[in-house]
Amino acid sequence: MILQPSRFPKLLALAKGRDCVRCGNNEGSTVAAHYQGYRSHSYSKGRGIKPHDAMTAFLCYQCHSIADSSVFANSPEAHSREFLLLIIATQMHLLLEGRTIARGLAPVFTTKLMLNASDLPDCSETELHETACRLAQLWDSKEITIAPAGAMVSSFVGVSQ
Repeated sequence: MILQPSRFPKLLALAKGRDCVRCGNNEGSTVAAHYQGYRSHSYSKGRGIKPHDAMTAFLCYQCHSIADSSVFANSPEAHSREFLLLIIATQMHLLLEGRTIARGLAPVFTTKLMLNASDLPDCSETELHETACRLAQLWDSKEITIAPAGAMVSSFVGVSQ
């Protein structure tokens, strides 16, 4: 699966002032770090073009530097797997906090994802890739969106109250 380049500036802006999804640090340097790894081109990365904006993890400066380097993991597949876990964790945090909402059929997928979150560390890189791509597709179809300001959001299924 190859994603088309999609930009979601409001999603990227949500990183500001947040805890790092990797280390929990919140010293003000957290940004939406775009995926770096051997699947970059599958996520629409090209020369001078960042990957799909849904393929980001909210990382502090130090963790972002590590994620962009070869010290993140001991192999390209392990690197990709670790980054994909962080991307999925970022998306789950946003849904749980009500910063994003799921509509249409997305709540079925996101609810299943949340209920099986403890199994994610045991998933293969390919399974994590498929999950992250599905989340990006839900952004593209607008089934996952930024929650309206002041909206009350119920749980992680994204049902507005």
